[in-house]
Order: sequence, then structure tokens, then C-alpha cells
Amino acid sequence: MADHARTTPTTDSVPTADSVPSAEDAPPPFTVAVVGLGGTGLALARRLTRAGLRVIGIDDDPAALVRALRLSPGERPRTLTRFPAGVASADLVIEAVPEPAALKRAVLASLREHRRPGTPVLTTALTTALANLEDAAGPGLFALRFLRADALDAVELARAPRAGDAAAARVLEILTAAGIKAHQVGDRPGSLAPGLLLGLLNEAAWMVHDGYASAEDVDTAVRLGCGWSEGPLAALDAIGLDTARDVLARLGDLGGGLRAPAPILDELVAQGALGAKSGRGFRRYEEGAAERRTVHPTAPPGRNVVVIGSGTMATGIAEACVRGGFRTTLLARSEEKAAAAAERIDFALQRNAPPADASSDDTGPAPWTATSDRSALASADIVVEAVVEDLEVKRRLFAELGKVCPPNTLLATSTSSLPVGACTETAGRPAHVLGLHFFNPAPLMPLVELVPGERTSAHTLARARAVAERLGKQTVECGDRAGFIVNALLFPYLNEALGLLDAGEATTATLDLALKSVGGQPLGPVRLLDTVGADVALEVQRRLHADPAVWTPAPATLLEQLVAAQHLGRKTAGKGVRAYLTARAAATVPAAVAA
Repeated sequence: MADHARTTPTTDSVPTADSVPSAEDAPPPFTVAVVGLGGTGLALARRLTRAGLRVIGIDDDPAALVRALRLSPGERPRTLTRFPAGVASADLVIEAVPEPAALKRAVLASLREHRRPGTPVLTTALTTALANLEDAAGPGLFALRFLRADALDAVELARAPRAGDAAAARVLEILTAAGIKAHQVGDRPGSLAPGLLLGLLNEAAWMVHDGYASAEDVDTAVRLGCGWSEGPLAALDAIGLDTARDVLARLGDLGGGLRAPAPILDELVAQGALGAKSGRGFRRYEEGAAERRTVHPTAPPGRNVVVIGSGTMATGIAEACVRGGFRTTLLARSEEKAAAAAERIDFALQRNAPPADASSDDTGPAPWTATSDRSALASADIVVEAVVEDLEVKRRLFAELGKVCPPNTLLATSTSSLPVGACTETAGRPAHVLGLHFFNPAPLMPLVELVPGERTSAHTLARARAVAERLGKQTVECGDRAGFIVNALLFPYLNEALGLLDAGEATTATLDLALKSVGGQPLGPVRLLDTVGADVALEVQRRLHADPAVWTPAPATLLEQLVAAQHLGRKTAGKGVRAYLTARAAATVPAAVAA
């Protein structure tokens, strides 16, 4: 039942019928039959066996049984057999055959004939609603939904309409015994964490397919910019590129707003590159294959840095430059703003912070100043613009920079969502301009996105990389379009999460718990949005949607409502997503009662 499943009993010979029992310990508390020992089923069987449950691995494919037999004794199911042997003795049956609904219906119908009355059955169906499987499976049907089976400590658990409380209690009892936390959710194709994150992973694959960024840089950007333990393309490799492609295609057919699977998934699958399970996918996993980071050239960047602006990002970049050993000038619009910025930088410099690049010869902060005197531009080696995120303001500034800065000055914009080319073209120096996108807080965040324009010289790019490395940052490179790498992946994900909340598919607490526990996120989307600010998210999402080079939906209605009501999150004293939805629900109660 792995890749060529049969749903009827067979008498064909197999290499083994029963594996060697585990060492003589206390009897396992429960017996679980896992039907289908492909990638997902085998991972489930291994996970449950490691937890001390008695696992019966069932498959009609001899090759699948051989693969299971080769597992280490601590991970190998206690019994390996063909269908239907073992089903009747199980306290819980897990169906883990491939995703097509017709195949799952056939297998569930066969299981119904052989499992004991009252025994609950779990399906791994992610794209098929339980209501469409329950008539075949019978009572006691649940869905076990997760993103990847190789790291299964938490799942989303959905319940079919006719599943009773006793069956639900038994499922929860067994999952608890296995050390798997279950988050009970409604029944929807894609569920919560799997569907949301698969959409993000697919967009990451599209970036590589389009040649917008390398797989290495996309993974690095998301790890460092979003705090992921691994990048999105590494996650796709772990899921299996064939599995991810098929699930994405089915979810797309259901009209869930997901884009078609990135063509690079088809290309890799056609080459036999299925991800970690085949030894290669977006990266190589063969034994002895070391992960190597591409080494890019650098060039001497110069010593004099001028950071233009006086807000949070400008002062953070200036602080990082001071710590990195650059002679730094923060250039503000007025002496009052310069003095306020200087006070913030001075305070920050007195606190503990990450050390400068270990290769630096400096033992302490370099000389620095904050001023409104624009003559500082006349001796600048590097200028980093960090003014308000307004295209016309930036264009006027770069026109000035093109006139007053020395001929070889590196001119960088720190824009987070505007096109770099549109911001900088007025300088009239296409070879010397680029985007240098820092993340907030700039002194602490380890990532800088380098965004060269169409005519940025290799020397300018090498200098910019040297600047970032001197600050102790890791760089990634991408093309010039809205959002670059991190924001172009992160904000559509947050936007889609708001769509689920607005549709009543989940509560804020359930959504955050599911994305942290099942999806492995450092923060749930609700808390993350409140941290970033709904106003920032709305502005970025609007710009992403307006850029024809970026595929992303329009801002969610709920996002527009949050900003209109000034429920922006942390910056509005806790008035964020939760508070807004609570107030909105309370406001509908009188009308409902009157009706």
C-alpha cells in the first residue's frame, strides 16, 4: 500500500511476516496498526514504535515491507505483515496510503470490514474532507494532519461528523501515550498549519524556479530573517518533493487560493530528486555530502559611512556601523532630530550587544556623530538611506546624492518593500547603487538582503557584501522586486492566516498554537502580526499585490479592518487581532438576540 497499494488480501510470498519482537519489557499499552508503509506511514510507524507502542506495519507491497524490516530494532514495527492480518487486533488503525480520495476510500472500506467494532481509525488525508470519506470508513473516523512525518511531536486532529466521544477519547489517549500532542481543529482541506505553510514553501520554490534567488539564499534568508530552524526548501526536501507537489496540486484544485506547484518541483521529481528520502532534492543528502555555503567575492568598502534618517531603522543601522568599526555619521533633517537620535545610539552603545566581526581589527566603537549638516555627504565612502518608506521622498534624496557624493560612493537604500531601481535611478549612477535591506533591530538581526539593480556593478556588489560582513551579518542576494525574499514570503502567509480567522475557520489561540506546535514556528501568525504591526503588514501586502512580478492575493478584509480600527498590535497598547475579533463578536450578540 505504499506506492502501488492493493486493498484486498493477498497470499503472495513476502520476505518476512513478523519482525523480531522487542526486548522483554512491560507490555506495550496499546496496539496500533499502520496501513501503508510509504514515506508517511513508515515515519509514523517508526515514531510510534520509538514511543513504546506495539506497532503492526501493514502493506501489500513486498518492497515496502523490506524497507521497514531494515529499520533499527528500536524503530522497526513489532509485526510486519500484509493486509488484513493485524487489523482486528489493533486498538487504533491508521490509514497512511497516498492522497487520492478514491484510493483512501477503497482502503478505508476494506479496513471497516476487518477492524473490531468501536475501533477508531485515523486517516492521513490532508486534501479530502472527512465527510467525503466517512461513508466508506464507517463510524469512528478522524484525520491526523501534519506537515511532515519525520518530526512528529504534534498534530492537528479533525473529527468526522459521526465520530463519537468514546472514540475521540481513545484516539487522544493513544496519541498521548505516544507523546504526540493533538490540537483539535475543524475539518477543512489543508487544515491550518499544513495548508498555510505549504503555500509559503511553494512560493519559496517559485523564487528558485524564476531564478530570483538561489535555494541556498532563500533558505538562509528565512532561517535568519524569520527564526526558522531550517529553510523552506529544506522543509520541502524533508516532506518529499513528490508528496508536496501532489498535495499542493490538489489543494489548488479545491480553490483554496494557493498557486499551482512551482514547475521546479516537477523538474526535480522527473530527475528522481525527491528530497531527503532519495538523497537529493534542492540540496544533496548523500552520505558524505557536506553542506557548503557559496563564497562570494568582497572588495574594500571604505571607512566613512553616512546613514540618512533618524528613525528606528536609521539609528539601528548607525549603531551597527559604529560597532563594526566604520567612521559613522547619522544625518538627520534637523539638529533636534539628530540630538534625539544621538541619545538613542549612545544609550544603545553602552549596553551589551553582539561583538563586531571577529576579523575586525577594532577593539571598540569607532568615532561617530549625529548631525543635520549635509556637508558630511561630500566625504562619504558609503551612504545608506533609511528615511520614510515613501517612493517620492527617496527619489528626491537619491537625486541629491548623485550630485553631492564623491564619484565612487556606494549608494544604498534600506527600503523593505519598494523597488530599488525606482528609488535610486534619480542618482544617475546605476553602477554604484543597490538595496541593502537590514532587519529590525538592525544591530541584532544577523541577515542583510543584497538587492542589485539591473546595472549594479560586480565591484559595488562586492563592496556592499564586505560592508555587511564587517558588521557581522550574513548576506543573501535576490532580484529587485517588492518584498525581496523574507517579506515576500512572510506577509502573504500572515495575510492568509487572517483570512482563516475572518472565515471562522479557527480561533486566534488555536491558530497560534497549531502553527507553533505542528508547524514548528517560533511565533504564531497572530502574535507575529501584532508584533510587526497591522499597518506595516497592510502596506507591504498592498505593495506586493501591486507588483506584477509577485503573485500574491490582495490584502485580507480583516487586515484592512484592523488598520481602520487602529488595532495595530503591540504599538497600540495591546489592541490587536485578538482584541478586535473579541469586540467584533460582542457587537454581533445584541443583533443576533434581537433576531
